[in-house]
Amino acid sequence: KAVPAGKGNIYLAASAQDAGTIEGDRLYLTAATLAVGTSDDVEFSYTRRQFIWDDLDKTDLSMDTYSFKARIFHMTDSIIPQVALGMNAVSLDNNEFDDAEDILFNPYLAATIRVPLFTEKAVLSATAVAESIYNEGETSDIYFSAGADLALFDTVFLLAEVQGLNKDDEDPVVNLGAKVKVGWVSVGVAVYNCIEEDVSTGDPGFDNDSSDVRAYALVEVPLGKVFSKKNDK
Repeated sequence: KAVPAGKGNIYLAASAQDAGTIEGDRLYLTAATLAVGTSDDVEFSYTRRQFIWDDLDKTDLSMDTYSFKARIFHMTDSIIPQVALGMNAVSLDNNEFDDAEDILFNPYLAATIRVPLFTEKAVLSATAVAESIYNEGETSDIYFSAGADLALFDTVFLLAEVQGLNKDDEDPVVNLGAKVKVGWVSVGVAVYNCIEEDVSTGDPGFDNDSSDVRAYALVEVPLGKVFSKKNDK
């Protein structure tokens, strides 16, 4: 979204998801992200992705991403869209960032509008994004994506997004999601690539559904509030 983390806000997130098996051994994709709001309009973040085995041994497959986002237009939090410029930088060579040729750059422009539905307890948010890929002096075509989410009473959240709206040679990717949040705990389900046709496995008569359904559980700990209460005591 075009909305940054906010001045003085620090977010730390960690996740793990099933990535299948190799020769009977289970593999997981883990990710850890640190995001910092250095001002009301500027945000920096770092994400480390690492494949690990089920015995917690690391593989040699990992990826570092550095991200920057600056909000360039902001009049109000609601009704009028907010606009931000951003950049993601990903290492293509052993997580090294010494040579620009080994870095994949992903610049983007995002616009987000937030609309309360008669009350702040029901809020609709919509985002449009234009982005491209740059590496070794070559730039991809600009492609467009859009998404919307609905938050009801800070408890029920619904999400839909479409990636690659302007691609002529292939269908866009459509993702759907929903979650329920109670206190610090959320549970949800997401369907990725939900409109794509089946993909052939190479064997006659056998096709695989190219969509991916995932259930998840999430724990959000508001560390600032926790430490604030301890200090008050």
